[in-house]
Amino acid sequence: MAIKITYIFLKTLSITLNIPLLACDGFAFNEGRAIRAMRNLYFIKEAKAITTVRLESPVEQHFTLPKVLDETLFTNEIEPLYMLPAV
Repeated sequence: MAIKITYIFLKTLSITLNIPLLACDGFAFNEGRAIRAMRNLYFIKEAKAITTVRLESPVEQHFTLPKVLDETLFTNEIEPLYMLPAV
């Protein structure tokens, strides 16, 4: 639900203030490691597809922003990827 509300809020600001809204996936900021979704379910990126897998051991979550953003990582395709069921 939070992703939907955030998307609607940012998209509204983008339209009303005529500001371009760009996005990229989180794998660009964690060296391509698995991203925890909930409990032992993780998002992974293979090739260009994002899927979910169950992992028994926890994966370290290190997200860092680079000093300079690479603009080629970002795209105008900003719709959220809804993969998990509602909780």
